[in-house]
Amino acid sequence: MTTRFEPALTPAPVARAASDSRYVLTGLPLAAGALLVPVTVLVIGAGLAVAGVGLPLMMFALMQARGFAAAERERVAVVLGREIPHPVYRTVGAATLPGKLLSVLLDRQTWRDLGHAAFRWIPSVVSFTLVATWWAAILGGLSWALWGWSRPSDDGSYLMAAGFYATVTLGFALTLPPVAGWAARFEARFAVRLLTGRPAVR
Repeated sequence: MTTRFEPALTPAPVARAASDSRYVLTGLPLAAGALLVPVTVLVIGAGLAVAGVGLPLMMFALMQARGFAAAERERVAVVLGREIPHPVYRTVGAATLPGKLLSVLLDRQTWRDLGHAAFRWIPSVVSFTLVATWWAAILGGLSWALWGWSRPSDDGSYLMAAGFYATVTLGFALTLPPVAGWAARFEARFAVRLLTGRPAVR
């Protein structure tokens, strides 16, 4: 099974930058959720496994890891512009809860999904910081035009400052597409490596 991706014309730089930025900026909240739900619940479930109540928690955590992985494959397909293969999970054939849990625990891809949930925050933080910095510089430069004039100035420094901010804003705006593209691919390649077991090529 693969994530279906409909081929399309290469988007314009502005549209591509917006798409890549959206992927990166929404990736960090998803990374936090993936770390909070599957990983934390699995640790709690493992600690309570002796008492018996931990088994359902562990099962829930591992299935949540698969859910986060499936959602990320859909997102990565848009970034890389190609279909993302879905792995074949080990079939859960046991009737009892311990048997089902054992079947999931023995599935290699499930652990790769959990590994992605546990460590995806690392590339997400790097990419998010980079893209957020670029957007902050662009929006900050644009907003300066709204309030910069109100600063006391009687020596013509406003025009110099306006020129400076306009130049900086233009520089960040022109470099946003390659920066956002690199950040998105950096994060997406990490996901593809763990969620499919294959290198990402673009």
